[in-house]
Amino acid sequence: MTKESPFDPKSDPRADANRAKVPTSLLLSLGTIPVLAVLIGSKAILQAMREIGEASEELFRGDRLPILETQNLEKDTSRVHSESSN
Repeated sequence: MTKESPFDPKSDPRADANRAKVPTSLLLSLGTIPVLAVLIGSKAILQAMREIGEASEELFRGDRLPILETQNLEKDTSRVHSESSN
């Protein structure tokens, strides 16, 4: 029987863990990319939502609505008031 040496990397279970270890700087740099993408994407979505809000505000502001003839409406309302007072 051969006795395995304690200094033999094949017999050390921690040797596999040390070889498979990924450097922290690599993990940090790989994790930075999605965070930056989320930040840039959220800014773009925020800007698009603001533009949509401004466009809908312009739509409902009334600049593009037809002008109503108020003279006929004022005559009708004054006639209704005069009839109700009699």
